[in-house]
Amino acid sequence: MKAVRVHKFKAEEVRKFAERIGAKDKDRLVVCRGDYVEIPIYDGFENYFKEYEIVEQEEPVFARKSDLYEILKEKIPRKLWDYIPRRYKIIGDVILIKIPDELEEYKQLIGETLLSIHKRCKSVWRDLGREGMLRKPKVELIAGSGSETVHKENGCLFKLDVTKVMFSVGNQGERMRIVKLVQDGEVVVDMFAGIGYFTIPIAVHTKAKKIYAIEINPDSYFYLLENIELNDVKNVIPILGDSMYVTPEGVADRVVMGHIFCHEFLPVAIKALKGDGYIHYHESVPEVIINRPIERIKSACESLGKNVKIENFRKVKNYSPGVLHVVVDAYVY
Repeated sequence: MKAVRVHKFKAEEVRKFAERIGAKDKDRLVVCRGDYVEIPIYDGFENYFKEYEIVEQEEPVFARKSDLYEILKEKIPRKLWDYIPRRYKIIGDVILIKIPDELEEYKQLIGETLLSIHKRCKSVWRDLGREGMLRKPKVELIAGSGSETVHKENGCLFKLDVTKVMFSVGNQGERMRIVKLVQDGEVVVDMFAGIGYFTIPIAVHTKAKKIYAIEINPDSYFYLLENIELNDVKNVIPILGDSMYVTPEGVADRVVMGHIFCHEFLPVAIKALKGDGYIHYHESVPEVIINRPIERIKSACESLGKNVKIENFRKVKNYSPGVLHVVVDAYVY
């Protein structure tokens, strides 16, 4: 769990900035250690605080009102304390939580406890992972009712149903980073648009000329259309279909490849560029072969007779033990 370490005289300024950009971790408290203050932030926002020290909090202080662990310790046998979840996601007014099998008989208690902590929320769903290329959620209702919600993030509204489509709260830093890179008048192709994870922030916060938003999953596409209307954006062209076959060629200044298993689509992304332009390529990669995403981009460019300059290579977040979710910013010419 990351935190920004700043001198106490700068703490209030940095805290306000972190809250303004959605970087402040609301489940952890700001702590003072001597003359310095640690301001907790979500993974993925480190680049916004380059002038300060980023520390890994080994003993974070959680806000009491959301300290699920402390509450459940009083209701669950001591031998099971190590299995109590420390983290969960709040998407709109719906909570998603991963619960280990060891706590199966306590899942309803966990759900009801979360609703007592977060009184504005209407339901709690157990997160059981994702299925297939479409990454369809596997979830189980453990408390409350209702699965459709509207999540607000960085001034954008995302309507979704947690039983049908996924939403990664941990990627919000990356979404806003891309927003800051888009220049006025650009044409953007979002090859794996989902419900508009990248498309909507780009449409809301930039002066992009046009955004082609491609999505293969009918459920996600339905909510993409809903979110285009909900955010009242006029420059998005939604396309239902497989990016491998429906991505327009020779139109883009910038291509976003937000799916972490999409290396086979790199030639399609390159062909979508007008001639030269940027590709933001995401991949899930084991740390022992960390350069694989870069090598894949170089190989795809070489096969099409293109040159490439790697402008940035950064971690988005941890994907699993020993595996990272990374993004490569490549300029193709």
